[in-house]
Amino acid sequence: MKAIFLGAGASYECGMPLVWEFTNVLRVNVLKRLNSKLFDFRKKPNFRAYFEDLLSRSDLHYEQIIGELEDIYLGNGINREIALKVAHQLIDCIQLLLLEDQTKTSPLFSAKVQDYKGIQGLISEQAIIDVFSLNHDINFEEICKYHAVPYRDGFFDDVEPRYANIANFKTLKIENLNSGKLNFFEKKEVGFNLVKLHGSLDIFAVEDKNLYLKCTPPLGAKIGGHVQEVVKAETHSQAVCSQMQTRTVRELLVKDADGEIQFLRRSLLSGAHKFKGTFEQIAPQAFLDEFKKRLKAATQLDVIGYGFGDSHINDILKEWMSTSSNSLHIYDPYRKSPPIEFEKYTANITISNVGLTQYFFQYEKRPQTILEHIRQSLLDAGREKLKEKRIRAWSPDKSG
Repeated sequence: MKAIFLGAGASYECGMPLVWEFTNVLRVNVLKRLNSKLFDFRKKPNFRAYFEDLLSRSDLHYEQIIGELEDIYLGNGINREIALKVAHQLIDCIQLLLLEDQTKTSPLFSAKVQDYKGIQGLISEQAIIDVFSLNHDINFEEICKYHAVPYRDGFFDDVEPRYANIANFKTLKIENLNSGKLNFFEKKEVGFNLVKLHGSLDIFAVEDKNLYLKCTPPLGAKIGGHVQEVVKAETHSQAVCSQMQTRTVRELLVKDADGEIQFLRRSLLSGAHKFKGTFEQIAPQAFLDEFKKRLKAATQLDVIGYGFGDSHINDILKEWMSTSSNSLHIYDPYRKSPPIEFEKYTANITISNVGLTQYFFQYEKRPQTILEHIRQSLLDAGREKLKEKRIRAWSPDKSG
């Protein structure tokens, strides 16, 4: 039985950034705002210089930068509290910049999504396929919707009227998380089960994490309709914050249908201590448990665009690979050999130097036309220009 695992590279062709691209964008936007009120260094003014140097280090990507701040907090030194506050604010910046990227790249994605028609052939070969994703973006959901392929993400279509004035939401209650009774396809049904492990731009916790909300597009919405629901929630929060002359970190300040103040806590998970219990996280542990459980039922895992940089994920994959009949298929345009951690399983690992486009195209089972090849080449060229723009945005001798 096949399952799929998605990393950031799976969304690359759609315009979303890889880790070093995004790190450059984050540096530019944060460094030029250090004189604003975005970060508060009044109690520890010397920490600003350290943070500026940390952001400017070209050998660290954004998750490693957050990891450095987390380590300062765990070290129980004099800067532990300011380090944690800065880390939280930096994660907020990541959330907002990723949302901006998702919005700005919508035209590219709208063109690119047409190339993923093979997703229909994929689901016709196996009625239910589990898809595990580390990505915060909403691309897989949009791909399924565009090609009329059913998917479920654990959330229920029940509407919570209390928050309907903010955006369109699906819901997931704490009792479902605790019991493991999530909304996924079961036997004799057809569709993808999407399990997002590291949170998402469109998932929020409310009511002390007793209820989770996931944005969902209204009926008839076109490509980009999903992300626009996230924008609606963020815009609502900005209006409330402006009215109250305040701002929040790690959560949206909103007013529910009764006009009462509520806090929608962002679920995006980043840093070096994911699922270790060291820091409070909003991304539910239940989704990681679901990953472990569902992976055991798979005999083949297609890994697309994952760089094998998360130790807590690698440990789970290595345990799964210890069963000799299980096989790992890595789809990565640049990888030449298995990750060092997986060398002992080389006999059960295959590598294909292609991305998501060619992965899906193989399920169309037909030759690619010349026009399709030209079209994809033009889209790829446009994507490379976007990458160059992000990479050029920062260099060690330029901070703004």
